Amino acid sequence: MRFTKIGIALAGAFILLFSPLLSDRSEQSVHAAVEESLLSGNVIGGPLFPAGTAAVTTGASYRWLTEGVYATDPSVVASDPADAPKLSDGAIDEDDTGNVVTTPAGEAAYAALLYDLKSVYQVSSVAVWTDTAPDSAMSYYEVYASFDGLTYNQVGLQENVNTQGSGYVPVHLTLKPAVYAQYLKIIMHKAEGQQTMRLGEIAVYGKAAEPMSILSNNALRSSGYYNKSLPKLATGASYEWLTEAPFITDADLIKTDNDSKNDTVGGVPDLIDGSSTEADAASTANSTWGSKGKYGAVVFNLNDVYQIGKIDVWTNAADNNKFMDGYEVLVSTDGVNYNSLGYTQNASSRTANKIVNTPSYGVPGRNAKYVKIIMHNANDSQILTAGEVAVWGWRLYDAALPKQASPDQVPLTAELKNYSTVYLDWSGYNSVVNQVNKYGIYIETTPFTSTAGLKPKFTAEAKSVEQVGKYMPYVGLQPETTYYIAVTPFHTTAGERKDVEPLKLTTATVLGGEKAGDIFAVNDAPYGGGNYVHHGETEDLFLMNKLRLLRDLGGVNKNRWWDHSKAMKELYGKSGVNFHYFYHGPGYVKADNEGGAYTFSTYNEPDLANRDPAAAAAVIKANHESLKSVSANSLLVEPALAGVDRLAPNKGLNWLDAFYNSDGQNGALVKTYFDVMDVHPYIKYEYPAVPGLDQGAPEKLLELLAQLKETMVSHGDGDKPVIITEIGWSTYTGGSFLKKVDRATQRNYLARAYMHAIASGVRTMHWYNFADDGLDAGNLEHNLGLIDWNGRPKESYYGFYTMIRVLSEAKYVSALSEVANPYYGYRFWDENKNRYITALWDASWQTTSTSSRTASLATTDPGVAVVGIDGGQRYVAASAGVVQVPLTGAPVFIYSTGEPTVQSIQ
Repeated sequence: MRFTKIGIALAGAFILLFSPLLSDRSEQSVHAAVEESLLSGNVIGGPLFPAGTAAVTTGASYRWLTEGVYATDPSVVASDPADAPKLSDGAIDEDDTGNVVTTPAGEAAYAALLYDLKSVYQVSSVAVWTDTAPDSAMSYYEVYASFDGLTYNQVGLQENVNTQGSGYVPVHLTLKPAVYAQYLKIIMHKAEGQQTMRLGEIAVYGKAAEPMSILSNNALRSSGYYNKSLPKLATGASYEWLTEAPFITDADLIKTDNDSKNDTVGGVPDLIDGSSTEADAASTANSTWGSKGKYGAVVFNLNDVYQIGKIDVWTNAADNNKFMDGYEVLVSTDGVNYNSLGYTQNASSRTANKIVNTPSYGVPGRNAKYVKIIMHNANDSQILTAGEVAVWGWRLYDAALPKQASPDQVPLTAELKNYSTVYLDWSGYNSVVNQVNKYGIYIETTPFTSTAGLKPKFTAEAKSVEQVGKYMPYVGLQPETTYYIAVTPFHTTAGERKDVEPLKLTTATVLGGEKAGDIFAVNDAPYGGGNYVHHGETEDLFLMNKLRLLRDLGGVNKNRWWDHSKAMKELYGKSGVNFHYFYHGPGYVKADNEGGAYTFSTYNEPDLANRDPAAAAAVIKANHESLKSVSANSLLVEPALAGVDRLAPNKGLNWLDAFYNSDGQNGALVKTYFDVMDVHPYIKYEYPAVPGLDQGAPEKLLELLAQLKETMVSHGDGDKPVIITEIGWSTYTGGSFLKKVDRATQRNYLARAYMHAIASGVRTMHWYNFADDGLDAGNLEHNLGLIDWNGRPKESYYGFYTMIRVLSEAKYVSALSEVANPYYGYRFWDENKNRYITALWDASWQTTSTSSRTASLATTDPGVAVVGIDGGQRYVAASAGVVQVPLTGAPVFIYSTGEPTVQSIQ
């Protein structure tokens, strides 16, 4: 993570909101801004909140969070009595020690609490009082917001720049724009150089929110669930079923939705006809029989941008043959770039024999004009039935207000995907009232308060996707660099408003590592490699389809290629993907850096090519010096070994030994010639199998990576980061150096390999490759892809999609100590979900003909949500503190607020 004067940008995909600090303040009270009221239930009448302080009686309360990677230090919990909470008592006794975090200087420590406002409000600011005594300091705090207490979004982050010795003073964060929220999670970080962090009070400000309204144009009836008393905005919303990959809606779902019966409400289609208790096929949309594991995907166009609050999805739970097990919601302001709000499991009984609602909730700060809902039919359900779907939310602005002669400033949020890619969002801006039809995007490395004399990095022209959606990805940031970013409005007649309050953020390192999702990458030449079969006249159409499917995955950070094409940098950059290139001299580096590329390689599998290790070391040394002379932040990644073994005298790790030893000093010099270790640890036929597992299973990767690390350590290079630029399994008919696998096994192996790599400390892993190179079933290279040669997703594509949804924002915690071969498991923590994610599988399971095992896990939760790499979802209720989860070779991801423990697998 990186620190700034105005705020802090963590090395991950977070919403970042910064505002001017109330710094060096001697007074202890904070006066709320215009129209703000106190929401957090603090006692009024004391020095912090004098009598007459505007407040809303919310009944708010807070509790300390004791789970996760930012679990509250026990000393804080012990010092804050539940029956007399100190952080809302409205007073700070300077002689009191307050809520104290005490750890040895230099150690990280946290205090994380969860405020429940008891209802949804518009939250506009937060203040945290902290002691500034010489031995005490809070470094910064983060604010996450939620509607349901399950899914959060980081809506603010503020550094403490108060002068030491000022007593207890507030660190104030203004949220621009204000966010709708019921739950606020506030994580306070102790300054690493201090012994303690003392906290005095926390206040949340805002105002009442109007009730949620229906946005999706559902018909309202005189009675029933969707009746005419409900608030509804006249959005004119419409929807359409998706018929393109990756989520192709069954034709019968579309056909039965558009029939002429439709519940006697004038031909309104079934999804918005206002009925929630449909009793016959005429009032529902139904897939064809045999739709096991299939999807129904629909996109609502709301015609303007709103804050989404809730989504109702009504489906049939009549019997085991009709059951939607869960769905995903994605939101977008421009219809191109979507953000996933996560999966929602259907917790209803499969024998409920009625239409049931499985509601989910929006995420504060995730605005939408387009709402995509992807329903999944259970893998053993014959028919997917869709009843009513209703999207609820709030208006972000009133376009009917009087027009302004001078436009307001543009409030902006920014989301860092990786070191080079940032997503900018100003979708809450009222362009109609402000009479704005164009925006300037300014990105500078020095502070500015006016854009006079500056050139915009991009101009969102009238009617462009960026101007209409008020959202855009920008690629080309430098790693470990502080940026100041602002968006300016262009009035239709008055021109550009140039005064700005820039957002400030700092990018991550090239290799990241803050999140598990930093590892996700592919190796797929845009126009193919040596084994590639060209598509002829449709090649460009295939490329664009491939890019769309790559973008839809949502979490791939990097691709590997040799051609420094500017056009490809721009095309892939729009999908948030940058390149790892082969190094072709310093002349390419500046343009490559500007396109987001900061990693380069000299060779590909030099051991397989029988290259002399000493000669290779000399070339790599020269390239390293050349690269660093023009770009200090760029990394040379070497040597891309073809194997991680010692089966042949001049290959794999034996070649690597010779490479290190070529300096005559056991690698003391050679290790300085490159920055990152690169290997291709394919699980080859010739490798002995892990005991009890199939030959070629990805669990072998743990052994191979351990051997690699041992070799690096023996040459004094054990601290060097490791990446993998090639790995994969082929769905071919066999005969080459890799075991043949079916499509489901390829999917399972992909997920397991990525998790083993994460646990082994690998920073980036490029799956080879994204698309099949041809149609020859017997050709290994023609069958390594996640999509086939015709552009159709394979099972591995959907597995990658699910894994990205589950792990992209999560932090790796540990391997499960209570399981051993053939069972494997890892634990992660997702701050946005405020839950642990436990991955678990049976590596000895082979095919559907193999009996599955059942894992018994002890949990303090009433039940757990389970997402399978095979697309299946379920909610498993606990019985006597235990949940039963079936295991196969397809990993499952178990969501829980507490850490579950595997008791047995039988």
